Amino acid sequence: FHCSDLGVELCSMGALGRSRTKDPAVPGYVRGEPRRVRRCRVGLGVLAGAASAAPLLQADRAFAVDAGAALKARPPRPFVRAGLGSTPRSFHATATRSFDHVGVKSVRRSKVVMEAGTAVKVALGLPGVLMATSGFMIWRGGKQEVKDGDKMQENWASYAKRPNARMASLMAGAVRVGALSLRAKFAKDPAKKSELHTRAGKRAVQELVRLGPTYVKLGQIVSCREDLVPKEYIVELKRLQDEVPAFSGTRAKAIIEAELGKKVEDLFEEFDEKPLAAASLGQVHRAKLKDGRELAIKVQRDKLKEMYDLDLAQFDKIAQMLDKYKIGIEGASKVWVDMFSDAKVVLYREIDYTAEAENTKRFAKSFAEVPWAKCPNVVDELTTEKVLAMDFVPGVKISDLKALESKGFNKEMLSRNLAQAYLLQFCKYGFFNTDPHPGNLAVDDGHPGGRIVFYDFGQATELNEAQADGVLQVIQSIVDLDAPACVQAMVKLGCLKEGADLQAVEGVIQNNFNTGKVKSKRSKAKADVSEEQEMAAKDSKQSEVMKYFQLPPSLAFVARAITQLEGVGVMLDEDYEFIDFVAAKVPELQMERGAGLSYLANQIFKSFTR
Repeated sequence: FHCSDLGVELCSMGALGRSRTKDPAVPGYVRGEPRRVRRCRVGLGVLAGAASAAPLLQADRAFAVDAGAALKARPPRPFVRAGLGSTPRSFHATATRSFDHVGVKSVRRSKVVMEAGTAVKVALGLPGVLMATSGFMIWRGGKQEVKDGDKMQENWASYAKRPNARMASLMAGAVRVGALSLRAKFAKDPAKKSELHTRAGKRAVQELVRLGPTYVKLGQIVSCREDLVPKEYIVELKRLQDEVPAFSGTRAKAIIEAELGKKVEDLFEEFDEKPLAAASLGQVHRAKLKDGRELAIKVQRDKLKEMYDLDLAQFDKIAQMLDKYKIGIEGASKVWVDMFSDAKVVLYREIDYTAEAENTKRFAKSFAEVPWAKCPNVVDELTTEKVLAMDFVPGVKISDLKALESKGFNKEMLSRNLAQAYLLQFCKYGFFNTDPHPGNLAVDDGHPGGRIVFYDFGQATELNEAQADGVLQVIQSIVDLDAPACVQAMVKLGCLKEGADLQAVEGVIQNNFNTGKVKSKRSKAKADVSEEQEMAAKDSKQSEVMKYFQLPPSLAFVARAITQLEGVGVMLDEDYEFIDFVAAKVPELQMERGAGLSYLANQIFKSFTR
């Protein structure tokens, strides 16, 4: 018998010769079989199966007779519990009886190519060795920070062809970061807790960079949310905004020459091979034209489309699962597949620099008359899908608070202007940049107190007229604590499903206004409500009306932009609140959009009665 066959026979016969079944199809099975017998069968099956790990191992009765002695010590605890004996002698006798009962006394003896005891030890020790090796590799991998941008590019390209390797890297990274986070959670000393959070943040940055551009984008979003993760994480994650490892200047020049069809020396008087900044999708080099005009040349990384194809295909499956099981926030339907379909359009447009050039020109035209906002002009003749040429417009990074203060810039004013810039994008122009993280914002001295410079319009999208109106009305209704107006604004935005119980929704909103769950610093101290509204508010429960809500895909980008904006705004001014900072501008925009004199009179009346 080959040892695996032996294991099957020993298991099926009950190990102690207690086979009482009549059914040949199920050898050794006994209804209501005693637990002791079952453990015996399993125990010897494990022993025989372990021995079969030895290549071409053949066994006869001598194997069973010598198996117990080969262990040299008392058998493993599972064998003792199974009744196989607590000493080598008793185990030896049990194995002998079992083998004899199977009826293999006459089996041809053959040479055992490996000692049974060694095979058992190897088999029993193998899982531990594998776990130790895996743990060492995970630990060692986390120590290796990616600093070579060219090597990182090659790794990303290889992941596009080996999705399983990428998944293994993702899981290993989660273990590395999770282990440090868990230690920090249970650390009692504040200094030790802070140190562990810092180490976890550094490790998270390494892992996100290792995984590719999609995950770097995720880190950029989290870096703006101090309310989500400890501050030590924020400090480290901010590096992802413009400190992703850069690829070499030689590679950048090769891409430019391939895209524009000319030598770099023929295109520019000067070209700085050292990048000004490097992000997830590309990096920026400073250059000078023959006529002396200074430019910023944005060069795209290799294999981005292949990486997006891989990542977004996985996110497609996740979106389908979320929709299938109706997973949302407190029961609100988000239509994840539709939302992600729109997101993919934006993400793929982001790696087409000709689309980004058009977005940049559109923003520049919209804000041409706004003195406190600026974006670089595009040089069309030097722009392709992978190369974007713009005027060089330097500035102080908006998150560099010390530099802002040293240059005398007004942080509170910058915070207020940033909020108003997004109100104009949402509600006046219907076109906005969805990615306002600090790496895309700077400040120069082009306006008293500071002028905001907007970079990177790769991720931009539109709102239609009804949605722009709806955003204005939601803001106004929160300021006025007007629940009926808020419901009508949500209908206009498409946030409520067809057939929704509007009275119940109004009741919940009114209750949130009354209790202060939803309000702004500009809101009245208490809402003026009728007796009917008060009763509706008491009768409605939030959990019961959430099923009427949905989040249209375009508004998901509004939510994302406001979320990132809040992180930047609070950084500049701890009293930042989007609605508070834009409320005074809402009536002006309402009048521009066609609101009548009755609206203006109503707002004047409310301002005196507030």
